[in-house]
Amino acid sequence: TTLPNVGRELMLLKVRFTEETRTEIMDIAKVFNARIVDLASKCLTIEVTGEPEKILALEQLLQKFGILEIAKTGKIALLRHNTQTSTIQYIG
Repeated sequence: TTLPNVGRELMLLKVRFTEETRTEIMDIAKVFNARIVDLASKCLTIEVTGEPEKILALEQLLQKFGILEIAKTGKIALLRHNTQTSTIQYIG
């Protein structure tokens, strides 16, 4: 849509790690305001939300470690509230 909106995408990403790479992966996730939502013996699951460009940048940075699994919502959005109208617009 060309109307002003607030949009986000969600990605869950499972990444392989070693003792040597774990801290680096977690530091990269932190830069992107991503959360570690699961930690196993050899992989961790990261959750990140934001603009699609941000999601893609994180995915590209983590590829070198070995992405085991990935799931994305695609972009979801709501129109920004227009204070000049008193009606709520529903899209769908």
